[in-house]
Order: sequence, then structure tokens, then C-alpha cells
Amino acid sequence: MIQVERVETVEEERAAARSRLYRLLADGFIYPDSDMFEDLVAGRYRDAVIDTCRVLGYESEPAFDGLVASGNYTDFQAEYLRIFEVGMGMPPCPLYSGMYRGGRKAVMQELTRFYSFFGLSIEHGSGELPDHITTELEFMHFLSFKELTGLQGAGDAASYRRAQADFLERQLVTWLPALEARLQGLRPPSFYVPLALVTNAVTRAALKALREVLGPADAALVEA
Repeated sequence: MIQVERVETVEEERAAARSRLYRLLADGFIYPDSDMFEDLVAGRYRDAVIDTCRVLGYESEPAFDGLVASGNYTDFQAEYLRIFEVGMGMPPCPLYSGMYRGGRKAVMQELTRFYSFFGLSIEHGSGELPDHITTELEFMHFLSFKELTGLQGAGDAASYRRAQADFLERQLVTWLPALEARLQGLRPPSFYVPLALVTNAVTRAALKALREVLGPADAALVEA
């Protein structure tokens, strides 16, 4: 991937911030290692999300304060497994969009087409399936980064903005409310409900902002 040494305009700064924010949110849903847990306990993860959202002008959410962890690392890992990985047939709160949208095979095929169109394969991502939330957020991280490089003359920034809006419209915003609602009833570690709430709010705010930037003609193409 092309390296970006600096950002010079407001547009570039916002594209870079969006890319960073999607990366942060994806990391939040990955099985937590000890370094991640330490960042959560120390508040470094929360602060990074807040600082990045501030660049984008997103309204402060009370949930931001909940993006921290406490207690024992081993217990935190065990709770992740209980909520997201272990269950009879499926876990209490799966992180796979196809399990919320219905017709999982068709959902995964659609997502794979999205990724392949941009020359990506899931083998180069987090190692999760096409419909895992980390894979979808990593894709948005990639599209935002490509928008940034386009703004700096290495491609067509507008096409990557349309792709972001299209992916948000057709994928993430369609199922994140259901994920958030399911988590609410499972008494997970305090970090995960705020994480789902912030992710839901951020993706909707991003879609709204992209529609405004794209204008009516491009927005109509996205919604078609």
C-alpha cells in the first residue's frame, strides 16, 4: 500500500481520520491480546477514538467514556469468547453480518465481489470470513486510505468516496443496529456495548457526510 507522509488539506485530514477510525473500530472487535487490553485499561484506545472523531467533527457520544476495560485480562478474554465465539449452534452475539441479514451465503458472495473489485482478498485481512465485522471495517479503512491517496494525486478520490457510501449503505448500516441491540441483553464487559454503539453511530455519520460531499447526482448512483 502507498505510504502517506503528510496531509496538507482539510479533505486529506478527514480522509486520513476516517481511515484511522475504521482501523481502530476493527481492532476493538478482534479477540483481545494483552497489548490491546492494556490500551483499554489505560484509556489510550478511548482517547484515540475520541481524538479521531474530533477531527471528523462527529458529535461526542456518551458511549465514548465506556471504551475502556477494567479487571483481569484473562476474565476479559473469557467474556469475549462467551459473547462472540462460543454457543450451541452459534454464539450469543455473532459478529458476522450474514447472521443478521439473512441468506448468509448470498451476503458473503456479495461482500467477496466488493472486495475482489478492488483487488482484495480476505487472506490479506484479519483472517476472518468476508462477513465478519472486522473484515468489513478493514475494507472501509482501505477505501478511506485510497480516497486519501486519490486526493494526493494517486487516483480518483471521488470513486473511492462513492465506494465508501455504497458499502456503508448496502452493508454496515443495515445490520449494526441489530448487533447493538443483541449485545445490550447479554451483559458483556462494559467495553463492548459502547463499542457497538459508537460503531453504529460513526458509520451512519460517515454515510451522511459522504452523501453531502458527493452531492445529489452521485448520491443517486449510490442508492440505485
